[in-house]
Amino acid sequence: MIRVALVEASTGGVVGGSLTGLYHLVRGLDRTRFAPTMVLYEPKNIEPDLAALGVPVTHVTRRHLSKQHALLGYDAYHRAKASPGVRSALRTGRQSVRLLVEELPAALRVARVLRHTHTDVVHLGNGVRANFDGILAALLTRTPCVCHVKGFEKYAARERWAARHVDVLVCMTRAVREHCTRADVRGRRTEVVYDALDDTGFRPGRPAAVVRAELGVADGAPCVGVVGNIQEWKGQLVLVEAMARVAGVFPTARAVVIGGVHRAGAAYLAQMERRIRDLGLAAHVIRTGFRTDVADLVNALDVVVHTSVRPEPFGRVILEAMLLGKPVVATDAGGVPELIEDGTTGFLTPPGDAAALGDCLVRLLADPAARVRVGAAARRWAQDQFSLDRHVAAFSQLYEDLARGH
Repeated sequence: MIRVALVEASTGGVVGGSLTGLYHLVRGLDRTRFAPTMVLYEPKNIEPDLAALGVPVTHVTRRHLSKQHALLGYDAYHRAKASPGVRSALRTGRQSVRLLVEELPAALRVARVLRHTHTDVVHLGNGVRANFDGILAALLTRTPCVCHVKGFEKYAARERWAARHVDVLVCMTRAVREHCTRADVRGRRTEVVYDALDDTGFRPGRPAAVVRAELGVADGAPCVGVVGNIQEWKGQLVLVEAMARVAGVFPTARAVVIGGVHRAGAAYLAQMERRIRDLGLAAHVIRTGFRTDVADLVNALDVVVHTSVRPEPFGRVILEAMLLGKPVVATDAGGVPELIEDGTTGFLTPPGDAAALGDCLVRLLADPAARVRVGAAARRWAQDQFSLDRHVAAFSQLYEDLARGH
């Protein structure tokens, strides 16, 4: 039996794609071969689901240094920062303080968990930067380490050093691997493993008509939606802007914004709500807040929209929609084009281009046959290329390679 500790270091009070991906992975692991445990840096709403799978959860704490300090109020400080030498010295100093105050104490706590659970392989779910303390913990305990890179992050010498101590650096798309290669962030071994979904675990439990009625969407009214934690880079405001065009053509159309507010998203939410009022769209935009019945909500939509204004490394919600046979209009950047064949299994629009998004939505809402055709092709594509079985098999092989190799 191979004991695998999956470490998820995100904070912010929400369940994001990283933790959701690990959850689906442990759902698919063969329990006669693997014994998974989960290490979280804060309590999460997904813990009852993990408990139902028999996956133990351990919490560790990590202190976070505030980005606000007294010097920010002085012009002289900002002038000094303009000097490359001063800026470099400040960055080095902050990294040193972060190592001593944040990362090393957290690494010792994670190392304690790894020793206590007799972990054979540690799987870090948040990439080289966010899991720097996890990499240190693996080094301290000499535990084979998989580090899952799921973003386009800025890297420095410390991350390049850390990556070289990772046994397997797993990139979630080719675009992520190319980004790491350009930054010279390389593990002892580097692989691309696409995230996946188990279509048996993402199925609606209620009829679409019932859910639409609960949302206040009239029978037959065009309905589009976006899924994701509300924060600026997720770009929900782009859908709001696009709805001005959609509502002009379809007066009964509704847009559903599904997701909780990230701790950094309060100001963005206020901006979005102001724009809704300014455009006179209060009756056209529905915000659900955090929901656990996402499959029900997505199934009630005619079209699913992905609006990230920065390159998205993957886009789990895209696959979720495709598995339900929904046509998706997504941002053409990052790893998203690896998930969608434009015009066949979905549609791609430029990042932040509300006009292009609006025009695409109008065309789709006016053509029910196209929605059915593209949705069916999307479902076949997702089931074939991004199956949970394929995803689990890839990680199972990595775990076994590392456990045997050490």
